[in-house]
Amino acid sequence: MSEAENDQQEFGSSLRLQASLLDEPCPPGVPLTAKYKQGFAFKTIGHRLPVIITKVIDQLSRDKNDIGNTIGMDARDEVKIVVGDLAKLKNEMQTNKSITKTESTVWNTYLGLMGQRYFDGKIEDVKWYFAPWLFAECYMYKRLYDSFQSTKFLKDYDVFKKQKEDGWLQSVDAACVLGEFVKTASDKFTDDEVMEDMLEVSLWGNRCDLSISEGEANSQKHDIVDQLHELRKNILCDDSANFWTYLREKSSERQNCQNSNDTPVSIGYILDNAGFELFTDLCFVDVLMKKVDRVDFHVKSIPWFVSDALSQDFHWLIDSMIDATEYPILTDLGKRWKNYVITKKWTVVESQFWTYPHAYHEMACADSTLFDILQHNTVLIFKGDLNYRKLIGDVNWLPETPFKEALQGFLPSPLLTLRTLKADCVAGLKPGVAQATQAKNADWMVTGEYGLIQFGCAS
Repeated sequence: MSEAENDQQEFGSSLRLQASLLDEPCPPGVPLTAKYKQGFAFKTIGHRLPVIITKVIDQLSRDKNDIGNTIGMDARDEVKIVVGDLAKLKNEMQTNKSITKTESTVWNTYLGLMGQRYFDGKIEDVKWYFAPWLFAECYMYKRLYDSFQSTKFLKDYDVFKKQKEDGWLQSVDAACVLGEFVKTASDKFTDDEVMEDMLEVSLWGNRCDLSISEGEANSQKHDIVDQLHELRKNILCDDSANFWTYLREKSSERQNCQNSNDTPVSIGYILDNAGFELFTDLCFVDVLMKKVDRVDFHVKSIPWFVSDALSQDFHWLIDSMIDATEYPILTDLGKRWKNYVITKKWTVVESQFWTYPHAYHEMACADSTLFDILQHNTVLIFKGDLNYRKLIGDVNWLPETPFKEALQGFLPSPLLTLRTLKADCVAGLKPGVAQATQAKNADWMVTGEYGLIQFGCAS
């Protein structure tokens, strides 16, 4: 096919795609999808994800000589293979091709399920703009990962590593200020006040997300503690009091038990982003150690959504803090946190499920082992927008829908979610809150300016 014929074919595909889309918001009660042009899913599939792929291609092209010097010239040659795969992926997305099978049985089974649920069993109709957004976006990162897995020498290459590390290094000054607060706050405030402040610090740390900024630098420059009072008005739902009541009850039960080893208080902390956000999470957990015995940090097993935390990101952060001797507060905190890891008060847990396309109410069937692990925690903390989307199934719930109802039965243990809004799905708001916020800011659901602290338990 000539270049002119190819351009004509692409133009025809674009016209057909535009004719099949709807210039309206996603209706209530269904999963978000890019079919509806007034939703953030449309902007994501149509712009954000292609931009991320383009930036990965550009970065690989720039870094191929460095890759050759550090990994080997064979790896440098394999960059061309990856770039070709990603260019093909980008084209498939932009021209609304059918989502194709991978080499993963789990993913292929779920693709078939999408066909059964939404397209009368026709897998070929599961296309980028028509498939549920959660599935399509996760699938893009799966395909990106598979592009590296198709090589021999780049299988362990994290194309997002430098961006994550640079984001942290550009936030060091703000981290020092926060570290000093963690170190000295107990001299000025009660332990409960410090923990409550640090919960909100962790919440707002969620704004440092490289996927929402399309991979652009998104570091923290200011004293986040000093901003808490002003930010508090942007918390649209605050169940923190219920969380603290529950955690204090469990901590008290442990202290009153003759053998506290039989009733440890443990937290399963499902992380979101690396870098400064991870630092805020660890600061929060640091002060929580007055109430809990153990924390299991759940991380992604493969590079995901640009800045999501991997096991190596977790350990790199702590080690880089210890090595940052020009910042004594970071070195001190890093050594304390390293000791928590060594003594297994802090553990890092990987699971492939966190990079599956499944909503969390599907976990018990899809990964019963992980579900059982979560059941053994006193409380779970889910960080970030993607975790929230998976908690409520990425469904366009009416905002007043009770949070517990939106969880669709997923409650292996009582859970707290800390999320700044970067996608247009939400549940658990009081009547009128969504409407009032919409009147102030039409993009309130996707900018990261507003936050949620929501707690769910069986009782």
